[in-house]
Amino acid sequence: MHASQTKNTVENGQAAPRAIGRRVKMFAATLASALLLSACGGGGDVRSSGDFTVGIVVGGQYLGATPVAPGGSVGVAVRAGQSLRVDAGEPVVWTLFIGGSAVNADGVQVRYAGADIAATVVSSTAIQVDTYAAFFLANSVPFTLVATSTYDSAQVVTANVLITN
Repeated sequence: MHASQTKNTVENGQAAPRAIGRRVKMFAATLASALLLSACGGGGDVRSSGDFTVGIVVGGQYLGATPVAPGGSVGVAVRAGQSLRVDAGEPVVWTLFIGGSAVNADGVQVRYAGADIAATVVSSTAIQVDTYAAFFLANSVPFTLVATSTYDSAQVVTANVLITN
């Protein structure tokens, strides 16, 4: 045994803490490399992070970015007359649900329960919804925006919106 090997072993033949530390680091590096390589298989576009960070702007005020897991949802309330902008953080297809009916969200204009709702897809990641009510709303008006990732259709996030007075 060399002198350096003697420093790395104890009397019972097990590795000393310094040698264990190097082995742990090597194992971690190998594991990280294996995970990265395995994530690249399959030939599809792997840019989807598996979750969305939904940025929300209501009436020109940035409410913040909220991480939402796939299948999760975020809720927001807007006053009639305010605009809502939702950015999913990655390219998505938007679907708008109003009164239980699904409509293509781009360019839609709907009057429902006394509120006018107009949606416009402004980029591959974002949608803007304008709201208006000519009269006082008898009840809050709900609608839902669903963002489905264009990279992985299993990645879906729901924004539940409530129009209030």
